[in-house]
Amino acid sequence: MADKKYPHADHRKRVREAFRKSDISDIPDTGLLELLLFYSVPRKDTNPIAKSLLDKYGSLRGVLDAPYEELKTAEGIGESSALLLSVLPEIASRYSGKTGPKSALFEQGEAEKYVMNLFGDSENERFYLICLDTFGRATECSLLGEGSLTQVSIDKKSVVKTAVDSGAESVILAHNHPQGDAAPSENDILLTKELSRLLGEIGIGIADHIIAGKDGCLSLRNTVKFQNLFD
Repeated sequence: MADKKYPHADHRKRVREAFRKSDISDIPDTGLLELLLFYSVPRKDTNPIAKSLLDKYGSLRGVLDAPYEELKTAEGIGESSALLLSVLPEIASRYSGKTGPKSALFEQGEAEKYVMNLFGDSENERFYLICLDTFGRATECSLLGEGSLTQVSIDKKSVVKTAVDSGAESVILAHNHPQGDAAPSENDILLTKELSRLLGEIGIGIADHIIAGKDGCLSLRNTVKFQNLFD
């Protein structure tokens, strides 16, 4: 007996036909992402997933620049979809011939942009460790804690272990204040000092500690009164 056709088969067929007959530059981001997800999300309507991702990250570029660890936790997105979306920028770069060294993550504005995309519309405090290679490129981004609306507990040993296991040259600490501004609390400053000491003992530097608030983010390294934390 032939398999029963799943509900979205005809819709997917119509979407593919529309792409073949249209100028791809006229296709909105939602449509492009919906089609792309056909190949990693079987037998589901991928339009709502595409819309949700674009709402969270703001643009198709934002989705493709989002960290793998963050993407795979999004609703409707598993490891296969997260991997597919994560490798696309590198594929596009190689296709275009632009295969030179990637820009350093902590160049002015780049790290802040990365962190804002990382937290999206999270309603709870989270703590991420972003591991960097010798060129300042992100090699790993790990969610190491998720708490309540106003606090998150950090296991310092896990931070050190994650940095060591990734072979990091340096790291960026990142957490959010979902209901407040990005100004650091006394605990945030103490955590930065303690992790700077622990990581420094094994030769790993802290490139920055970035806090994402409701209306933007704050780089402690780029704030004069906190720069001594990184000396």
